Amino acid sequence: IWSPVVKYFASLPTAYSRDEVYRRYKAAREASVDLLIRLAPDIRRLLTSEQRRKLPSNIASFIDTRYLASIRSGTAGGAAGGMMLPGGVMMMPGGGPGGARETVIIRH
Repeated sequence: IWSPVVKYFASLPTAYSRDEVYRRYKAAREASVDLLIRLAPDIRRLLTSEQRRKLPSNIASFIDTRYLASIRSGTAGGAAGGMMLPGGVMMMPGGGPGGARETVIIRH
């Protein structure tokens, strides 16, 4: 799901369409979450109650279909213009020609 998107992002020139970048990001995000929603019940059945209790909350959330549905189409509380990537990494746009930079915020 993400490989073609990342390849596209890596090939972008300094000036690019943010709308197109966001469209591709959102489509990949939704496809990833849709896959997790389909797999979550099977994963939950594989784990015992004790194993599920031992999962860190940030991992357990990825087998909770209600949580997944809530984050499917948005950035789940991210700042305007930012992109939430898998694993809770927030990418914020910034920088400019020759000095492009991103701010990465990891939320646990």
